[in-house]
Amino acid sequence: MQGQSLKLAAVAVASLLSANLVMSSPAEARKRCVYMAHNPSGHMMADGWAKARKLSRACKRARRRCNRELKRKRRRGKAGRGGCVKIRNLSD
Repeated sequence: MQGQSLKLAAVAVASLLSANLVMSSPAEARKRCVYMAHNPSGHMMADGWAKARKLSRACKRARRRCNRELKRKRRRGKAGRGGCVKIRNLSD
């Protein structure tokens, strides 16, 4: 009787551990967002990439980074017209 209960306990522990592994989320569960600025001829002038727990925060950070790079290039005369646009077709 004692051996049978020991086997049952071992099976219960194994099933709990396997369920925990299956139900846990992956380590890279952060949302990501990308903004890019292109000139009228289609060349990329600036980009901004960011990851965060919330998509809204990632997108705000990415837009700020893109705008900062674009303004820097405009001051140096290396960027023309165009603005930062969110890139929607990211492959996850």
